[in-house]
Amino acid sequence: MNHADQKALDRLFDELKTLNEHMHLHAGLEEKFIHPLLSQRVPGGARRLEEDHRIIHQKFDDLVSDFGAVKAKPVDFEKRRELVLEFYRAWNRFLSFYFMHINKEEEQIMPLLWKLCTNEELASTFKTILTSQTPPEITENLEMMLPAMNLQERVQLLGGGRAMMSPEAFQGFLKLAQRVLDLDDWATLKQKLGMQ
Repeated sequence: MNHADQKALDRLFDELKTLNEHMHLHAGLEEKFIHPLLSQRVPGGARRLEEDHRIIHQKFDDLVSDFGAVKAKPVDFEKRRELVLEFYRAWNRFLSFYFMHINKEEEQIMPLLWKLCTNEELASTFKTILTSQTPPEITENLEMMLPAMNLQERVQLLGGGRAMMSPEAFQGFLKLAQRVLDLDDWATLKQKLGMQ
C-alpha cells in the first residue's frame, strides 16, 4: 500500500474497524454458546480459549488504534512510511497468534465436542447461535463464510438452513449465496441441492 495515499489508508482503516467488530461478535457467540458446552464436558476446557480471546481483542483493538493514529499524521510526515511498515509487521504478528488460536479450535476443541456431545446437542447449539443473531449479523457472516467454504460445507450449511428456516428465509439465503459465489460455484451448489 502506498503510505502517501490517504484514501487507501482510509479504506483500510474502515475495513479494520469492520473486521474488528465482526471478530468481537464471533468470539462473543463462541463464549456465550460454545464455551459453556465445552466447560460442561471438559473441566476448565474453555479457560485457555477465553484468555486467547482477551488477547486477540486487545491486540486487534491496539492495531486499529495505532493505524488510526498513523493515518491521522500528515501525508508528508517524514516517518509515515516507517509507521505503516511497523503496522504491517504488527499485523503479521497478530495473524500468527490468531491462526494458532484457530488451529487449536479446529484440531483440539472441535474433535472434543464431536466426541463428547451428541449430534442433537451440537445441532441445537448451532441453531441457537443462528437465531441469536440479527439478520444483518447473519448476512455479514454468510457473506464472509460462503466464498471461503468448500462445496461439501456449503451443501451442509444450506441443507441445514433449509430444514430450520421458513421458505421465505431460505430463499433469501439462496439469493445471498448466488450474490457472493462465482457463477460456476453457484451452479454446482444448485445442482448438489437438487435445484436444477
